[in-house]
Amino acid sequence: MLDLHTLHFASAASRCAYVVVFLVMALSQRQQTFLWQWMGAMGTSMVGSLIMMHVPSSDAPPVWIAMVVYWLYAGSLVLCWTGLRSFFGRPVRIDLGICLTALPGLLYPLLLSAGVANRLAVAAVFLCCLGVALLAARETVRLSPGVERLWSQSIVTVAFGSYVLVFLVSIGVLVGTDWPTASAETERNSMILDQVMGVLAYFGYIAMAAERANRTLLRLAETDPLTGLSNRRGLQKQLRRRLPAPGRQALGGVLILDIDHFKSINDRYGHESGDAILATFASRVRATLRATDLIARWGGEEFLIVLPGAGPQELLPVAERVRAAVAEEPFPHRSGALTVTVSIGAAMMGLDAASFEEAT
Repeated sequence: MLDLHTLHFASAASRCAYVVVFLVMALSQRQQTFLWQWMGAMGTSMVGSLIMMHVPSSDAPPVWIAMVVYWLYAGSLVLCWTGLRSFFGRPVRIDLGICLTALPGLLYPLLLSAGVANRLAVAAVFLCCLGVALLAARETVRLSPGVERLWSQSIVTVAFGSYVLVFLVSIGVLVGTDWPTASAETERNSMILDQVMGVLAYFGYIAMAAERANRTLLRLAETDPLTGLSNRRGLQKQLRRRLPAPGRQALGGVLILDIDHFKSINDRYGHESGDAILATFASRVRATLRATDLIARWGGEEFLIVLPGAGPQELLPVAERVRAAVAEEPFPHRSGALTVTVSIGAAMMGLDAASFEEAT
């Protein structure tokens, strides 16, 4: 069996290591506020563990020590919750966080002074912590519009789901039984559970940050920075996901767009003006397409549109709509409006061409 001193030391040492790791991450990414909040969560729980090392397991801690420890542990949960909200780009209410942090430490002595039994006062503290754990668990399962779910979110969901379960069981034991709670065995079990759940939560945070950073790098590698459209690599990835293998049935149509006389625009007005034309061109063309259509900057002034499932009779109307969107409204320019035209070629995939590569 693990003795309590070993468990307390392991808890404090591991939290100290987490703080150091997150401090390095936070210093290298100062704008990422969630890293500072998660580091604060680890730091406050570490201080709470260090204080509890000096409290005998067979005795209830003095009221003032209990208040401080409850504030620290509640603050740790609140910072976990606010860190998750910041990570997912959701607003953080500082006033609510302060209230949720202060409530357990204030509620405990108030209930004791009102004559409430210590077990019920502790149960009330656990109920406050349960509420924050539920808020944190909810953040890990919510989906924001347009945000892809991370696989590593599941690790943190399991961690806070376990915290919720532990708080529920603890409240049930305190309210519904007379089992002793101030014992070495109870503290040992609590420490082991806290260690396991803490490892899941903190490594889950690291995994979430790393997974999102990796996805961001992949997205940047597949996106044209000037127009915000997919580049060649990004379009080919979308095609592998969206289109079946070539066969007898038509896979769809392809339109290739080339801005007319674009080199002369660059030579006459400069590359900055040319870039503005490209960005406006991409925006206009994208506005004419369906949500299921794919568009990419193929290179220079060439753009490619893929129309999944489109038949030969649909290509001409789409091409005409794109041509009109470009030619019928002059492009804004600092020296005056500029008329731009586009040449469009069309091909089918799966009928007169066996694959996307051959169609292009």
